[in-house]
Amino acid sequence: MASLFRTLRYRLRRSPGPGGMYVSLERNIRAEDRYLLCFFVGLIAGTVMANFWYPLFMEEAGYYLSLLDRNINLNKGERIQLFYQVLRQRGIEVWIAWLIGLTAYAVPMYCLLTAGIGFSMGFVLSVITVQKGLMGLPVFLMTIMPQGVCYLFLWSILLLWGMQNGRRFRIPAFLTLLFLVALGSACEAWINPFFLKMVL
Repeated sequence: MASLFRTLRYRLRRSPGPGGMYVSLERNIRAEDRYLLCFFVGLIAGTVMANFWYPLFMEEAGYYLSLLDRNINLNKGERIQLFYQVLRQRGIEVWIAWLIGLTAYAVPMYCLLTAGIGFSMGFVLSVITVQKGLMGLPVFLMTIMPQGVCYLFLWSILLLWGMQNGRRFRIPAFLTLLFLVALGSACEAWINPFFLKMVL
């Protein structure tokens, strides 16, 4: 059976083209393209789910927006507490993603995680748009800025590292990720509320 699959695969790669010339049908899809494809598939799936089943999530949507309103008016002590909560959550997420990157299944697992990120972004964007109308997109953008820039760099590093052969635990790279986690968490706690005030 295995030899049959190998034979079929070879023939598909070397199928005769016009004039009897052999043309390669193999498509080399880069890992970066797979990540982008998974992200957009997740984004579309999240958007579709939010639009079709919005009544089921109406209460959660209202709670999410009220949480954003509350974060704007936190005092100094509450902001410090929020920073540590976000730092802990993001730190655990990055640690798990780092461990996944050490395995032989890094690329497919990162594809799933990227699809999950796209799904959550599409879902939240759709829910906010239903709640806020034309202001949905500006509100959504302000909820992810400026920490989104830090997390974009962080996730890009993880994805590129996951594609490398012979991955090893490198302390400087890990410290860079921790720095980006701390910086993103600080942006969420102290800078993001100023962005939200522009649209809420």
